[in-house]
Amino acid sequence: MENIIITGHKNPDTDSICSALSYTWIKGQLGEKVTACRAGNVNPETRFVLDYWKVDAPALVEKVEEGQKIILVDHNEMSQAVDGLDKADLVEIIDHHRLGGIVTSNPLFVRMQPVGCTATILYNVAVENNLTLPKEIAGLLFSAISSDTLYFKSPTTTEKDKEAAGALAKIAGIADPQAYALEMLQAGSAINSMTAEEICHGDMKEFDFPQGKVTVAQVNVMNGEAAKAKWPELQKALQAMVDGGEADTSLLMVTDIMDEVTELLWAGKNQDILDKAFGKAEADGHYHLPKVLSRKKQIVPPLTDAFKG
Repeated sequence: MENIIITGHKNPDTDSICSALSYTWIKGQLGEKVTACRAGNVNPETRFVLDYWKVDAPALVEKVEEGQKIILVDHNEMSQAVDGLDKADLVEIIDHHRLGGIVTSNPLFVRMQPVGCTATILYNVAVENNLTLPKEIAGLLFSAISSDTLYFKSPTTTEKDKEAAGALAKIAGIADPQAYALEMLQAGSAINSMTAEEICHGDMKEFDFPQGKVTVAQVNVMNGEAAKAKWPELQKALQAMVDGGEADTSLLMVTDIMDEVTELLWAGKNQDILDKAFGKAEADGHYHLPKVLSRKKQIVPPLTDAFKG
C-alpha cells in the first residue's frame, strides 16, 4: 500500500500540526497507511501542546516529490502549501478556510466546513466512524480548537466548535479547560521570546492578488501595551520582507487576546487598499482594529474585497 502524507500549511500553527497528527491517527484506525508531516517549524504554543501531551512533532517535509500522494489539512491555497504540491498527487483536503484556487488533474475528496477549526471537523469524522479517541489525540484536538478560536473569543467560533471542545476536554481528562487554554495561549505569546523576523514569519500566510503578493502574519499577546516596545523591530522586519522580494505588502496582526484588539502593522505598497479595507491609519501608519481577532474572518475578507474593488 502506497504511503500518503498528511500535512498542514507552511509556517504551521497549532491546528495545522495537531490536525495532521490526529487525522493520521484516524486514518490508521480506518486501515489506511498515512504519515503526519509538517511544512515548517513548530512554534512555541504548539511546542507547549506537544510537550504537555507527550506527542512527537510530525516529520519536517519542505518539498514533496513528484507523484507523492498527499492530504492537506487546515489550508487549500497553493501559496501556503508545501513546495512541490503542483506536481504531487493531491488526494484529499480537510479545511475550514475560504477556497483558494487549487486546480487538480484528478477528482479528490474534499471536506470543508465553516467552523472555527479543522480539529472540529476531525472530531466529527472520528464520531461518525465510531472511533474512541485516546486521551492524547483528544488533547491535541482540544488544544487546536482553543488556539484557533482563542478559547471561543474569536468571531470564527461556532456552536460545533464549543460542542467538540467540551467533549474532547472530557475525553482528555482536562479538569479546568479554561485554565489549560489560557496557559497554552500564554505559551504562544512569543513576542518577547522570538526575534522580530521569526514573529513576522512564524504564523504567516501568503495571498496572491492582481496587485501583488500579500503576507499576513499574526502574533497573540496578553499585554498589548507592553508589546508596543517591540513594534519598531517588527516594522523593520516587515520592511525587510518587502525589500527582499518576499511580498509586495507585508502585514502583521499584533492581537491582544485579553483586550480583544488587533494592532495591524504593515510595510510595502497598497496603502490605499489597506485604507479601504480597514479605515484610516493611525498617525504612525498602523491600523487600530478593536474587536478584531481573526485573520480568516476579519482581515482576509475585507482585504480581498478591497483588492477586488
